[in-house]
Amino acid sequence: MIGVALGILAVILVGPGSIWVGRWTILHRAPRPAVVLWQAGSVSALLSVVGAGLALSLGLFHNPDPSVAEIIVYSLILIFTVVVVGRLVWSLIIVVRTSGARRTRHRRAVDLLDQVGRRAELAGPPGLRVMNEPVPVAYCLPAVRHSRVVVSDGALRTLSRDEVAAVLAHEEAHVRARHDLVLDTFTALHRAFPIAVRSDVPLNEARLLVELLADDAARRRTGAVPLARALVAMAAAPVPRFAMGVSYGTVVRVSRLAEDVRPHRLLSAGIYLLALGLIALPVVIVGAPQILDWLGIVVNLGWF
Repeated sequence: MIGVALGILAVILVGPGSIWVGRWTILHRAPRPAVVLWQAGSVSALLSVVGAGLALSLGLFHNPDPSVAEIIVYSLILIFTVVVVGRLVWSLIIVVRTSGARRTRHRRAVDLLDQVGRRAELAGPPGLRVMNEPVPVAYCLPAVRHSRVVVSDGALRTLSRDEVAAVLAHEEAHVRARHDLVLDTFTALHRAFPIAVRSDVPLNEARLLVELLADDAARRRTGAVPLARALVAMAAAPVPRFAMGVSYGTVVRVSRLAEDVRPHRLLSAGIYLLALGLIALPVVIVGAPQILDWLGIVVNLGWF
């Protein structure tokens, strides 16, 4: 029964649950708690899948004379669980190594192409680099050391001075907060699930939410209007796959910049509580027999 409950929870979190929460535009008012909520949902789904697999596999040991069909079913469940855990560990290793290596190579390339004289005219972050590229481009390459904020000559010609300052403040916020680590974690969790049962919603929402966080940081420094104008002007700007650019989710971000966004403490507290509940739910299901026994309620839930 516990294995079945965990399995149902995993299906809900990965499928309809993530789609439903993805429609909660109210989360855009509190992006930091919203990121925590999506992280909690992904971790809870992973715990539920692993817990369900292990609990259901125990059914094979509780049956003294299992049939061939039961052996096959329980074995497949156990194999699926091991595959998910293995894919998670492997994805974490691959994502970190691949992203880091690509950013390092790209950082060396932009260092070679940097226009030192043009960069000296800008009041940007220490890792700023200006490329001789006519296409408007702006993105960052976060790292533990030697982070880079890259902007093209085309962007400097397209944007006004205050709009350039807003874009640089946005990218600098990504670098300082290490939003790349957040996205790398979501990418690894996303890849941990087989294609047939994975959902793109948490990863896509995480990408948007970290952009909203960087927008808030830039808004506090330069104001909403220059940033909104810059986002519209840079809406079609290409971004390397492993970098963090300014052109993701432009419509939602510009609409949000048009609003008077203030701290929502009550909303944030509610989102954090919901995230805590998602993490606790698989644990509560596993501990349900002990909890019911403590309450004096005799129910045979079983592990499968």
